[in-house]
Amino acid sequence: MLKNRLHQINMVYCGLFGILIAIVYFKVLSADFLYGWDDQWFVTNDYTEEGIKSDNILAIFTEFYRGQYAPVNQLYYTTIHSIFGYDRAIFHFASLVIHLLNTILVFKFTKSIFENNHDLPKDIPSILIASLFAIMPINVEPVAWVSASKVIIYAFFYLISLNVYISYLSTYKGKYYILTLILFALSFLAKEQAVTLPLTLLLLDWYKGRNFANRDIWLEKAPFFILSLLFGLITIESQELQDNGRIFYPVVQRIPLSIYTFFEYLTKCIIPISLSYLYPFPFQNGEQVPWWMWLYPIALPFLLWNLCYVKDKLILFGISFFAVNILLVCNLTSLARYSLIADRYTYLASIGACILLTRIFQFTYFKFQTRAKIFAGIYFFALLCYSFNYVQTWKNAYSVKARLKSTIESRPDFTDLKLKR
Repeated sequence: MLKNRLHQINMVYCGLFGILIAIVYFKVLSADFLYGWDDQWFVTNDYTEEGIKSDNILAIFTEFYRGQYAPVNQLYYTTIHSIFGYDRAIFHFASLVIHLLNTILVFKFTKSIFENNHDLPKDIPSILIASLFAIMPINVEPVAWVSASKVIIYAFFYLISLNVYISYLSTYKGKYYILTLILFALSFLAKEQAVTLPLTLLLLDWYKGRNFANRDIWLEKAPFFILSLLFGLITIESQELQDNGRIFYPVVQRIPLSIYTFFEYLTKCIIPISLSYLYPFPFQNGEQVPWWMWLYPIALPFLLWNLCYVKDKLILFGISFFAVNILLVCNLTSLARYSLIADRYTYLASIGACILLTRIFQFTYFKFQTRAKIFAGIYFFALLCYSFNYVQTWKNAYSVKARLKSTIESRPDFTDLKLKR
């Protein structure tokens, strides 16, 4: 009886997440492919049209394509095309289904994180986190843009692996450990950002109170780090075969730029103002770093010092989860040619921001219940409205370019950018 009751409750939660996603994203079902904006390369290509044939599948898994290696994502396109052809509504619907599944996985994952927390009624924190994740504006890009599906697919396998690893921590059964490894590989085969998984597993070990002085923990992680190194080498090899025109700033400039990038990602997660497909660099390669950018590396040690005094593990976990899953794209090594940041890269990291926001709400709810609920409701409704409107930007390539044009022209330094061209 209790098991059936819990199953019914979970189904209600899943229905809630589905309704939120439907409200925000229903218009994407009528959106076109973004021809001239990468869909013509990554979706409507020869691999997709060759279908589910042994030689084509072999080529998908053994060949690099346009500087990328994402065979699981390409197989996803090939499978949909083999059944439905280039039905754009089906491609978009599939993205919505994966986003819903990811939201459910976020709920399950964070439920285990908040299981011993009793500041709010049971399941409320994980419901809030999953709901925020479902409608967060910065996550619109990978859900609404078919070419960005590798982000939501890699996150799907990544999140399953985290949930399976939690089962391993509860039972220490070998089958869960092996399954976590397999899911890690599948996640990487969708997108290279998955290489951060070993660090996230260590973060879970810390949160669950495991003793890092125990040698078994490090032996346990060795296969993950070995795979991560192998995956990193594969990624480097694939990118070297394709000249993406990447820009390499001097190290002394990359330091302030990377810290600035980190805070830009975090800020746009929590306060999504002027989201866009592209974000111009604050300065060009060879120019002087603007003086104000040096404020970020100067302030960072003080922020880290203050974090040392934070005793709440949930806040530290949320910040660390975000950091681990965003550092790879913070421009510390190679830089994108045209854009400082890309919204889609925060998809998985945004879970950390949602955990942080929910924990802050818990603190304020404890002291100011009514005002906290009103403010949280307004904030959530504002995010939902922003995402609903932002989805319409992804109707076609023309609407994306129009949004990009208006965003850049509205920048205070737009005149300077024109002169630099």
